[in-house]
Amino acid sequence: MKIGELPLRVFFLIVINDLSDTAAQVLMKKGLGHIDAGSIGSFVAHVAALHGPGMFFFLAGVLIYLSNFFIWMRILSEADLSIALPVGSMSYILIPIAAVLFLHEHVGLIRWAGLCFIVLGIHCVSRSKS
Repeated sequence: MKIGELPLRVFFLIVINDLSDTAAQVLMKKGLGHIDAGSIGSFVAHVAALHGPGMFFFLAGVLIYLSNFFIWMRILSEADLSIALPVGSMSYILIPIAAVLFLHEHVGLIRWAGLCFIVLGIHCVSRSKS
C-alpha cells in the first residue's frame, strides 16, 4: 500500500521519526532550562558531570536524536530524498504544538499562518509524482 509515492511502511517510519524528533526537541529544551549553557565550557562541564536537574531531560533528548539518525537512514534507503524530507517536515508543525502544550510557550498568529502553509506544502509534495 502506498501514500502518494511512499510505501505505507516508510510513511509510518517518517511519522515515528517526526514524533520522536518533537519529543527530543522538547526534552532538550526542558533540560537546557536547568543547565548553564552560557558558554561552551560551562555547557561541556555540565554534560561531563552528568548531574543536575535538567541533565536527564537533555540526555534523553540526545538519545532520541541518536535513534532518529538510524530511523532516518532506513527511510533514506527506501524512499527518494525529494519526497521523504518534505514529508518528514511535519516536525515543524508538531514542535510548536508541543512547545505550547509542554513548555507553555506562546506562538503568535503569524507563525500559525506560516505553519499552515508548511502543511499545505507537505501535502502537495506528498501527493506529487516522481
